[in-house]
Amino acid sequence: MTNYQRLYDGIGRAAWGYFFIYFDININTVSILPSFIGYMLFLSAINCLCEEERELGLLRTLGVILTLWHIVSWIASWGAVDLDGALQAVDIIIDVVNIYFHFQLLTNLASIAAKYQSTDDGLDNKLLRYRTLQTVMLTAVIIVGYLVKWMPGLIAGISICMIVVYLIAGILLMKALFDLRRSISFDSGSGDFDANTEA
Repeated sequence: MTNYQRLYDGIGRAAWGYFFIYFDININTVSILPSFIGYMLFLSAINCLCEEERELGLLRTLGVILTLWHIVSWIASWGAVDLDGALQAVDIIIDVVNIYFHFQLLTNLASIAAKYQSTDDGLDNKLLRYRTLQTVMLTAVIIVGYLVKWMPGLIAGISICMIVVYLIAGILLMKALFDLRRSISFDSGSGDFDANTEA
């Protein structure tokens, strides 16, 4: 597999990973788009991209922890058991790990975009903005989760607004990643990838 093919595959897997993170569709208590699949895609993306961005390799352990946590949570949901809030100390650790994981992942993806994006795309700056927005939103979700016990009425209205912003941010983030992937196209005739060429 050539370096450009690994870049193309890795960026695509990261984009689809965010699809599973942002779109949580449940039947009763069970998600039909489980987030652990998103984290498995992130781990696969890291394997493809770590030669380009060495710091990505440092995220593997955190990615494995998050994947296992979401697998356990998903299995528990089949028995109508919600692990969120069951162990407050564990929740806090997972929340902090999750925020750092995505912050660093998007930082490295923005660095890759700066090197391989098409001229004047500005995808690196977009990814950095979405990284900041996502960090703020994840932090806000954590805070709202704790406040809902004391101010349920007020928090319900705020939560709806946050969900809308969160989904819009997710769509924009995925679009930026797919745009970056499109700027790295595969030339099936030569068997090599060409950067900065539309597919």
